Amino acid sequence: MPQRLYRSFQALLLLGLFLFLMSKVINNQLLWYINQRFVILAQIGIVFLAILAQNLFAEVKLSRKRDEEEEQDDEHHHREHHHDQDHDHAPSSTNLWIMLIPLLIGVLIPAKPLDSSAVSAKGITTSSALVSSQSSSRLFETESEQRNVLDWVKIFYFEKDLNPFIGQQASVVGFVYREESLPQGQFLVSRFILSCCAADGYAVGMIVDSPKADSFEKDTWIKVSGPVDVVSFDGNPSPLIHAEAIEVVPQPEQPYLYP
Repeated sequence: MPQRLYRSFQALLLLGLFLFLMSKVINNQLLWYINQRFVILAQIGIVFLAILAQNLFAEVKLSRKRDEEEEQDDEHHHREHHHDQDHDHAPSSTNLWIMLIPLLIGVLIPAKPLDSSAVSAKGITTSSALVSSQSSSRLFETESEQRNVLDWVKIFYFEKDLNPFIGQQASVVGFVYREESLPQGQFLVSRFILSCCAADGYAVGMIVDSPKADSFEKDTWIKVSGPVDVVSFDGNPSPLIHAEAIEVVPQPEQPYLYP
């Protein structure tokens, strides 16, 4: 592949990646892929993609202009030079295909946050938040109805005496996940936790007990309210909500929680 054509395709691919990532920023979908603390770094990277693409387009334009000037001075010399530059030293087009693959995947596969299908592959926990206990002290200062699913799971994992928490009112938002080992009338209200990016996301959940449990399809986003109880799940003490109210809600703009 001629050098100039290679650079042109390279610039187009960088421009395509820039436009793709910018669309994720504009549509508030960037946080479906990475932890919020990396957003600034991602935005800086997006800007650099635009700069690189612009520099490559400028290089192609300058090369074309230089060749036109050389052609006017000496057509024979230009042809020899053009042959050496565009053919003998042309990079392999394999690099372009490698750059194209992530762009095609991102464009062709519909964007969506992690859901029940990912839970089936990764598993779910109701008793271990996989985080440090240093942040657990904050939970005692938080009103029970202000705690999210992760907060409750952390409490039930770190605290030895759960009696003070039994009967407290919970009000949490998450998606419906149906665990086959749960009895009829129960399901898990779940959220994914992101430490770095979607690849390392893991799910946590609270068991919900309700006579209306079967009326909610999996992956439906709901808000569950009711008193908290403790049950044994996979041999560990786990939080359970005796649902007094279950309300279908829109998917949150930020569907993930952070440890």
